[in-house]
Amino acid sequence: MSGHKSWSSEWYQDIFREASNIAMSHALTALSNMIGEIEMEPPAVEVIARANFLHTLAKNGIKNSFVVMFDITEGLSGVAILQFPQRSVKALVSMLVGMDPGDELDEMGKSAVMEIGNIMISVYTDILAKLIGEPVSLSPPKPAESLYDVEKELSRQDLRDVDEVIMFKTRFYQKDTDVESLFYLVPTTEAFDTLVSKLEAQIENVEVQPIQEPSDSGEKGS
Repeated sequence: MSGHKSWSSEWYQDIFREASNIAMSHALTALSNMIGEIEMEPPAVEVIARANFLHTLAKNGIKNSFVVMFDITEGLSGVAILQFPQRSVKALVSMLVGMDPGDELDEMGKSAVMEIGNIMISVYTDILAKLIGEPVSLSPPKPAESLYDVEKELSRQDLRDVDEVIMFKTRFYQKDTDVESLFYLVPTTEAFDTLVSKLEAQIENVEVQPIQEPSDSGEKGS
């Protein structure tokens, strides 16, 4: 990523906030219809190294959390991964079906969490579409039961040399319960460069906006 602006820079963060506004509004409405009134934070976005991505994924748990993978089929190329950490999975199932799911997530629990997952996926793909200026589509989800499943996906020829992963983190709250979702975008090198170029073009457009000269139409003698 050398040569690019830092993703934590105010320029990038402003663009991410603007891109997420409409998507977050739609998600807030959809989630509120399902689980009642909630509050929602805009996504935090950062770029992490491939090794850190795998560590973060494992730290949040895979076997007892909820992890699904998608191929990116339109707009960009690569893989996307949605994760609800174990604590968030339990909170979600409790909100949706009114019971503690315990340590094992049954089929009813998985189905309930996937409903929320579909809403969050729409948020993230809408944000990406806004950033690159064209639709972004994903394949049907593929479950990941272990870190090996993820590593196997990343061993694809087009992803072997990928060093950087874009991580979106979003939280929403209901009373004393909060839920965190993580969306990892693993773009091919070409797709990553495309995304960065689109972002930097937007920043340059802002930076070169001409300063409006005050009108002199009101001056005497004009």
